[in-house]
Amino acid sequence: MNIMKIYLIIILCTFAGITQSLEAVSLTRISLAREDIAALARSGITVMDAGDGWVHALMSDEEIRSLQSEGFALDILIADYQAYKDAIFTRGFYHTYEELYAELDSCASQYPTLCRLDTIGYSIQNRAIWAMRVTDYPDSEEYEPEIRLAGNMHGDEHIGTEITLYFLKYILQNYTSNTIVQDIIDNHELWILPTLNPDGKVANTRRNANSVDLNRDYGYFWDGWGGSPAPVSQIENKVIVEHLLQNNISLEYNYHSAAQYVNYPWDYHDADPPDSQHIIMLSDIYEDSTGLVAINGYDWYQTTGGLQDHTIGTSGALAWTIETMEPPSSGQIDEICYENRDALLEVCRRAGWGMQGMVKDSVTGEPLYARIECIQPERIDVYSDPGLGDFHKLIEPGMYDVRISTNGYAPASIFDVSVPATGSVDVGDVLLTEDTTYQYAFMVVLCRYANHAEQDNTTQPRYALGAQDDVFFSLGQSGYMVLDMGHDTPIHDVGGDDFTVFEGDDGLDEGYTVSVSNTWDANWLSCGSATGTASFDLATTGLTTARYVRITDDGTSSSGPYAGFDLDAISGYYVSPGIVDENVGTEMPSAKILSIQPSLFNIKTTIHYELTSQANVELTIFDVSGRLVTVLARGIREPGIHTAVWLAHDGQGRQIAPGVYFVRFSTRGKDMHHESLEKVVVMR
Repeated sequence: MNIMKIYLIIILCTFAGITQSLEAVSLTRISLAREDIAALARSGITVMDAGDGWVHALMSDEEIRSLQSEGFALDILIADYQAYKDAIFTRGFYHTYEELYAELDSCASQYPTLCRLDTIGYSIQNRAIWAMRVTDYPDSEEYEPEIRLAGNMHGDEHIGTEITLYFLKYILQNYTSNTIVQDIIDNHELWILPTLNPDGKVANTRRNANSVDLNRDYGYFWDGWGGSPAPVSQIENKVIVEHLLQNNISLEYNYHSAAQYVNYPWDYHDADPPDSQHIIMLSDIYEDSTGLVAINGYDWYQTTGGLQDHTIGTSGALAWTIETMEPPSSGQIDEICYENRDALLEVCRRAGWGMQGMVKDSVTGEPLYARIECIQPERIDVYSDPGLGDFHKLIEPGMYDVRISTNGYAPASIFDVSVPATGSVDVGDVLLTEDTTYQYAFMVVLCRYANHAEQDNTTQPRYALGAQDDVFFSLGQSGYMVLDMGHDTPIHDVGGDDFTVFEGDDGLDEGYTVSVSNTWDANWLSCGSATGTASFDLATTGLTTARYVRITDDGTSSSGPYAGFDLDAISGYYVSPGIVDENVGTEMPSAKILSIQPSLFNIKTTIHYELTSQANVELTIFDVSGRLVTVLARGIREPGIHTAVWLAHDGQGRQIAPGVYFVRFSTRGKDMHHESLEKVVVMR
């Protein structure tokens, strides 16, 4: 198809798409090349299914006329799709919202030792979003992998409610008689959420009360599809994102009814995640029980802003979208529930297979919220539980090198971790030693799709986490991402520049802007703009602390595998007590560093300092871990202005690695003691 015709589709259909939910829509079949489906979805039209040379889409009369006028072959499959869905739902074979609550409440009353019903949030129209927690001690947190089963994100796809509700009732009723069920409940924590879109369920509409497709509104590679005005803009999705942050989910299944697939990540891009071999194996297991076809989401048809991409991309939990039929008879509904029950029993018992352990403070023994990286071979990062410190990485058998890190502590590495073919390996307690100089972006919150339609861009948002290592995420033209510096370790205004943004090396210095906030979705304050690696002062915003940082490409770079600003790392400035306590002892007001020029440099920097009387001087360089790098001056110095030059070498004359360093200036005279610290950044 001519590319100009695709742009014309977008222009013609965008206005109609805005009001689509207010008028009757038809289910249509359009003859369309695969590479053009994304343009159709981006226009606001709801794509339901796709194959080789065709797509099923929901379209208004105006949208249909627009495409037909441009010569597209189009057949109407169901003239009034809403009436068709209403006719099925009113037969009474699917639970209404009120009936669902009655079933959940009954389960909670009958099995109080196995489950607890929570309201985790409310919809736009103030309907409860329920989550049933199922485990052998439902009122206590345990060191267990967690599983999340969700349905009815699209309000008119009721089969998801039935599958999740049936599975809930089955495992509760068969706990004492079925050893597989007993093992799952005793050794896991299950969260079952039968309806994520209560308003859509009641109205029997795909979208929520704001006419937003919730499965296009999540923040990992969001791009404004499905009527979404901003990433995680809808209250229902905020509830689900917050639930993911509070619970250490390892495995997730999300139920829909547009086709018959076991749909696995990614949806937004054709590059497979590094865990793809294990993901495909688990997909095949689900396929064997249900007869559904395992398929990569992007190979089916591209979407952005979906839940499964968000879940695996931000938390590391392995996630699927299950697509089944939505039949009009009770017998067929039961058959689908049975098939998915058997599949879930098989995959849920594997949720704890792989690697597990505990992350703790080496002194206090308190649990730590940490990032766990499989660095060799590479796999998706996971996180320890925010409250208990346990982690569970669902991973295939093999040998792995693992790194565990959290801000305020020195990272730890474990080598040659052997994961068995069944069950899991427990690495035990991982004890981290306090080091407040270690302060880097900790978690990806959201990112925009932004020209990742160029499929040769395979960089990943998680590449921007942790210390600078020249493994980076390319934002795309005008793309942006939001990073969390950590709940307990926000950037602090400590005087001068407070954090550094490091650019990865793709051969170009590229421009960007920086904003900060203490909420990830609002109240952004500008810290300015820069090109390449640069440092920023929090004081320019008026904030004393900032937890979230947003980096936005300036829009000048438009193509190639590394389009947009290349974000390697964000480092906050924290000073270890082991290095120095600033301005301790009796002050010598005129013993001070006058200047460090430049503070960002490649080859050398010049340090000027002043003494008003004779003193014993020590001028030294430390890295962020508190390790001494080199001594620039040591001994008695006379009054006056002095100069020292650092050529970015260590004490043996070797070139040091790029990064953040500290210049420590210490003077001692008769009854006098002065110490201070300044920050510098060595660039490439």
